[in-house]
Amino acid sequence: MATPTLGCFINPAIQITMLPSHRLTMLTRVFLFLILGSSICQAQHTWQKPKPLIPRSKVEQIIGRVEQSEPSKDRRIVWVWGYDKPHQPGAHDYLRVRDLMTGLLAKVPRFTIEHAYLFPSQEQFENADLVVMYLHLPQLTTRQYSMFRSYLQRGGGVVAIHETAIMRPSSEGKKLAECLGMAWDEGRSQWGAIFEDITIDNAHPIFKGFPNKLSIVDEFYWDLHRMDGVNVLGTVRTGPPKRSSARVPESMLSKSRSPMFWTLESGAGRVFGTTLGHNTFSYYDPELRIVLFRAMAWAMKESADPLMPLVCEGITNQQNRVGTTDDMRDWKGKRRAPPSGD
Repeated sequence: MATPTLGCFINPAIQITMLPSHRLTMLTRVFLFLILGSSICQAQHTWQKPKPLIPRSKVEQIIGRVEQSEPSKDRRIVWVWGYDKPHQPGAHDYLRVRDLMTGLLAKVPRFTIEHAYLFPSQEQFENADLVVMYLHLPQLTTRQYSMFRSYLQRGGGVVAIHETAIMRPSSEGKKLAECLGMAWDEGRSQWGAIFEDITIDNAHPIFKGFPNKLSIVDEFYWDLHRMDGVNVLGTVRTGPPKRSSARVPESMLSKSRSPMFWTLESGAGRVFGTTLGHNTFSYYDPELRIVLFRAMAWAMKESADPLMPLVCEGITNQQNRVGTTDDMRDWKGKRRAPPSGD
């Protein structure tokens, strides 16, 4: 989601300054509460719920035969994360998703998992086989961009999810796109809900076994910077931008299609990118797990087989159906800023 604006509060703010001073403190508090409430809720699509549970047999059919139980060699994965301040719990839960996904990845033999807060160190780039990024990146320095490009040139893998693609202003977004393949173009890019199934390239190993359509309940971005050499693996028609209160009719969708999944091969390195990943419940969707785990393996030039047991881990019920029915909105305990020492 793009940063919320406060334009809708200009007139109330002017009115508050004209009120008697004995009423100002109380109303100012209310005003600030409304501002904060708007910034937390503006991006939400409250009509969105997890899709129905999927029979495990169907999930296993998509996965296909699993023959390899371990990766070909020791692999080091760095998960890059941050804190999210404005979003309602249930979206952009960077810390919760980090713990979920790295907890799963740690179950794979020969995988070593590290965390990087905001951006990897030089040492982490030098030792990593894969960097997974799910956060809003800070403004990157010239040296950090250089580290990123060097990592890719030598053969490092990257998986970039959702808000990782946002960098402002547009000139910085273009620099980020040179690393990720696509990135936010401030002043042109839009964000909004996904209103239809995603058309995918199921000839690519990441989407092997899927039909040519994939249903993901989430949000994404479009009209991004796009670098030469990007291979688009999934597209969707866009609907009304920004927050949404309900699914819209097909007549309101765009005629053209926008990228949802893409890859970029840069030097000897590989990048997989997607701008969906807003909803926390998406990471409990077995079909999206297949995509993300396969993307990680593809970026490392590794077999996805050792990651496939993670797809159903922790989300299979007694009826052998897979996924979640919990929309995870307003869960308690979301941390919005690092404590001292983080």
